[in-house]
Amino acid sequence: MDANEEGDMNAAADRPLPAILRKWIWVAVFAIAFAYVESAVVVYLRRIYFEGAFEFPIATVWENGRHVLDPLILVEMGREAATIVMLAAAGILAGASALQRFCFFMIAFGIWDIFYYVWLWVILRWPESLMTWDLLFYIPLPWVGPVITPVLIAATMTAAGSILIVLAEKGTVIRWRWYDWAIEMGCGFLLVVAFCWDWKNILRVPDGTAYSGIPNPFAWWLFLPAYLFALFYFAVRLKQTMREGRPPSAACRE
Repeated sequence: MDANEEGDMNAAADRPLPAILRKWIWVAVFAIAFAYVESAVVVYLRRIYFEGAFEFPIATVWENGRHVLDPLILVEMGREAATIVMLAAAGILAGASALQRFCFFMIAFGIWDIFYYVWLWVILRWPESLMTWDLLFYIPLPWVGPVITPVLIAATMTAAGSILIVLAEKGTVIRWRWYDWAIEMGCGFLLVVAFCWDWKNILRVPDGTAYSGIPNPFAWWLFLPAYLFALFYFAVRLKQTMREGRPPSAACRE
């Protein structure tokens, strides 16, 4: 190694990280730490309600055709809502524009969701596999699905948010139209419907049907088309955005 190469390496080592990368790292640190808090709370709740097990059916009580909620379930719903608010707040604080704020929210949510399962596996060696069933949320209905389904969504959110931030930092003008948001959010709504599809069985609604409370085969017929179309549409629009929103210097070099 000659003196010039050594000097270049020293200069690179002394060069501070870009501000946007520092923000990404701190959002990730927050999400990973918050995921541990979330997983610890779930461990406690499972110990209180289900003797430490992660099994179905979940405890439900019906009186006179109405679902009777344990007061602690209402607290749990509030905790879930507060979780989303905290992740959104992290994105708002990290981002410098509306798009950056939303992207950092997606990154925070995605990393948090993935590491939630990582920490549960570290603590309890659960889930046993990516196909293990889990109760994801309880607002407004129970969301139930194999662990791989929220992990896929979380990984996609993290990647999409990171890609958009990097492109914007390089000078690409991100033109995301209202119908782009409508299509992606519509696909997101269908994913939620897939998670909630079996809600009557999960809650064992007393409508004359003998529900077991054990999850039925997941609604892959709804989840996969919605997920894949959202992914495909994002990729197509991203390519168009990169072509249309390139910085002038990049266009001149061609």
